[in-house]
Amino acid sequence: MKRKDKENLKNMSVDELEAHLRDLEKKLFQIKFKRVAAPLENPLVIRSIRKEMSMVRTWLKEKELDKDKAKAEVTVND
Repeated sequence: MKRKDKENLKNMSVDELEAHLRDLEKKLFQIKFKRVAAPLENPLVIRSIRKEMSMVRTWLKEKELDKDKAKAEVTVND
């Protein structure tokens, strides 16, 4: 995955990231399903999709933690 693509993903909103994650999960399922019937031309595709999924999950978790941290700061300041 290119650096530009990573930056674009990182700047997405939570809803966009969740939608992208669902798309990646569907794509992975389809590739694995096709792999049962016939060998893949490039089996490393599975690895790259899994890596991208983990990046998206990491960014979702970071955004969630930032949101919780901001909420805690507001509560402490009140």
